[in-house]
Amino acid sequence: MLLSIDMLDRQVTQISRLAEDLMDATRIDRGALRVGKTPIEVVAVLAAPLTAAALVAAQRGQTLTVQIADRTVRIEGDPVRLAQAVDNLLHNAVKYTPEKGCIAVNVLADGKDLVVSVKDNGLGISAALLPHIFDLFAQSSRTIAASAGSLGVGLAVVKAVAESHGGTVSATSAGPDTGSEFTLRLPIVLERRTAGEPA
Repeated sequence: MLLSIDMLDRQVTQISRLAEDLMDATRIDRGALRVGKTPIEVVAVLAAPLTAAALVAAQRGQTLTVQIADRTVRIEGDPVRLAQAVDNLLHNAVKYTPEKGCIAVNVLADGKDLVVSVKDNGLGISAALLPHIFDLFAQSSRTIAASAGSLGVGLAVVKAVAESHGGTVSATSAGPDTGSEFTLRLPIVLERRTAGEPA
């Protein structure tokens, strides 16, 4: 019975993600992705997607390491959309990294930019796919099984969110079976609050 409930829960989650992907695909295609900016702390944006990724990674026996160089960075952005972008990058890494694989998340302030990188030792990206990886509905041929339940919208959403914040997202990979690294760069760092200073 527990197995059936578990399976049902996964199917509901998958259907929910597909429905959200379809809605976002429509918004991106129409250039109507809604973004509302407000001053926020980076750690607040990262908390939910990192927690969710850690749970799934643990189930797959993957090692997820997180390094946040400066936890006091404040940015101006849409907390829901930014969390969604990071969640999509993490979901992608977990999906394309085999069991017992490794995923590393690094967050740092580079000048006036916030940089979030997600690196894995998974299936990698072919040279032919790499230039199109952020295109709407781009489908990876990495494996059919790994692509199941995905419309190829997640990375397009990351790109749209990054650009709506005046930022960029890039991907690098040496090819199949070499892993990949996605870097989200947002030139929206406002300030670093000193330790002990009230919010």
